[in-house]
Amino acid sequence: MADSDASSMIYHSPSPGAYAVIRLNPVEMVRHLQYQDAVAQARAMRTKTYLIYLHREMALPFPDQPWYRFEVLPIAPCLRPSDDARGITSDMCAPIYPNISHPSGRTPLHPEFEGLFPYTNCYYWFETKATVRVRSRPEEFDETHAVTLRPMGRVKMKQPFIECGLQMGENTQAMTRSTAPDVGAPPSMQAPHPLAPPMNVSISTRLRRASVASSSSSNSSFTTNIQARSSLEDLAIMGIFSGPNDDVGLVPLVDLWISELEDHLRQEDIPSPLEMFAEFAEIVRIVQEARIRSYAAMMAPAPYDVDHDADVFCTPNELKPRRMRSFSSLLIGHADHA
Repeated sequence: MADSDASSMIYHSPSPGAYAVIRLNPVEMVRHLQYQDAVAQARAMRTKTYLIYLHREMALPFPDQPWYRFEVLPIAPCLRPSDDARGITSDMCAPIYPNISHPSGRTPLHPEFEGLFPYTNCYYWFETKATVRVRSRPEEFDETHAVTLRPMGRVKMKQPFIECGLQMGENTQAMTRSTAPDVGAPPSMQAPHPLAPPMNVSISTRLRRASVASSSSSNSSFTTNIQARSSLEDLAIMGIFSGPNDDVGLVPLVDLWISELEDHLRQEDIPSPLEMFAEFAEIVRIVQEARIRSYAAMMAPAPYDVDHDADVFCTPNELKPRRMRSFSSLLIGHADHA
């Protein structure tokens, strides 16, 4: 994000930390493939407008780029669906003020300036994020009335997700224990259960240590440490000049609006993030299938043109034998020259 004018709130790329609405642009994702079937399928998609939070920018936002890559957190109008296989429960989410409803009474996260966030039923879902490409626009992005998450809110956002991560680790370990073989079983029967990958344990351990460390320090120390860690995480994820090494053609391309959210999306129309991910999966399928067809057409042998090839090549019956001089005549000719 860079300032177009020092006195304005208009920028050539949107600002991380702001709420926005996005809509997938499937036609622009396939237009360059020059495959009419793919364009037709993209046009047939029924896309919706989604509420998101711009979590972090994935590369330096140089001016005059066709798009800018962001990691976004989709905002949901309801609690998170449970996922028993991963140890995720429906309360693994955080309300966004003025929404104060949560099964366990979790403190809501406050957008900057009370009363500007226009929705009263919104949540962040744990373990739910996406990478998108935000299309640039000639008029740039007017953030005069943008709603952002205050700096302290960005710090506090980590805490409920730490709690959810701890609970997720405990749930998966509990499932592992419930399906583990008896202690007296032979060693060969004690294979690890597929629902308990070692990563869950290590993540849970790291989160628990972070939680213990934060609770034993002062609030100011906690804020400083989290801010520093967050900055390091952003730098580690951000590709300074080019962005992550993704297949950018498969990264969803979206149009984004960052001011006057309610003008673009009413509260009763906020869709589930699951619908957004379904749209993303559909356009990725269309792009991949178009690529496969294009590659197959490129590698196919050229068709045999009967009329053209008949003019260039003769059939075996049309070949006329060349008249060759006999070996004896060659010898006589050589003697005459001698």
